[in-house]
Amino acid sequence: MSRLLALLTVAAAAAFGAWLVVDGGASAASRAPARTVAVRVGDSVRVVGAPIGCRVARVDQLGGRIALDCRRAGALPGTYGTLLTSRKAVLVRFETTRRARMLVVARHGGGVRECGVRR
Repeated sequence: MSRLLALLTVAAAAAFGAWLVVDGGASAASRAPARTVAVRVGDSVRVVGAPIGCRVARVDQLGGRIALDCRRAGALPGTYGTLLTSRKAVLVRFETTRRARMLVVARHGGGVRECGVRR
């Protein structure tokens, strides 16, 4: 459980960092300071120099809440992603390109629950 919680924490931190970085097309030598941007449902961001990104979506499986959905670029099966809402952080593992299994659900200010994790 502690290993999954650590993985969820790292993934959530990466998701938050990805949300804050904007690709302005600047080279490493002339990199402008990072800035905070406001995003809406349907918007997406990507991390400069890393194959990860996030999109803002309304997620039916989380009660229709707006979530920051972060994952790596490329083929999804066998990879992990995070969903961050105002109430929860969820670690998922993609089984197919369109289907993901919830592994860990953590409620902000509350508990953590494993969801049928296979070992």
